[in-house]
Amino acid sequence: MLFFIGLGGSIVLLMVSFAAGSVGFENTLADELLERSVMEQFLLVALFAPVLEEFLFRLALVGRLRLGMLAAVGAVGFVNFVFGDGAVLAVAALFGAVAIASGVLWIQSLIVGVAHADRDRDAAPANRAWRDGAARWWASHPRWPMWIALAAFGLVHLSNYDVNWSASAVVVVPLVVSPQLWLGLMFTIARVRYGWWAGLVLHAIHNLAVWGVSSLLSEFELS
Repeated sequence: MLFFIGLGGSIVLLMVSFAAGSVGFENTLADELLERSVMEQFLLVALFAPVLEEFLFRLALVGRLRLGMLAAVGAVGFVNFVFGDGAVLAVAALFGAVAIASGVLWIQSLIVGVAHADRDRDAAPANRAWRDGAARWWASHPRWPMWIALAAFGLVHLSNYDVNWSASAVVVVPLVVSPQLWLGLMFTIARVRYGWWAGLVLHAIHNLAVWGVSSLLSEFELS
């Protein structure tokens, strides 16, 4: 159901994206894929991209805050996007901030845990307050991490475009990446309701379906 809802919605929003993209966005993804062999395209679309994106944007979406996991996600995201530009660089900065903040709290919790392993839990030192406060916020506001991850997921797909930035281009950015935002919402629902592997499989199947149809259409036009 999520596959068909996602695919149908993305097709409708693709028309919106094309119209908004006329302001100053040139899609370069198709040309970049055509420079690769069919096998490379398949591996990139159906394996590498879904695994990387689901790891970065949805792995840490769990009810209980896992600082080590969040720090790893932030570090990989920063390294992956730091060489981008524009909005992609802003997403890299977000990942970097997440890696530093969660990494510091995670290391602190490990040190405190080792130093006070033999003490009663109620006697935990005050410097655990930041970690515990972050965990309480995470549990009390589960929608915020999801919306932030979804917005970042949409923004990184601006790397698929050659953008002539202007005030009008900035305004239509949400419309340009609206198909990715819609699909990201479907993948997030699958991840939260059915687990990370469900979101990954849904993502891979969708990418494979779109790539297959696009390849067939390209072959038809060439013939």
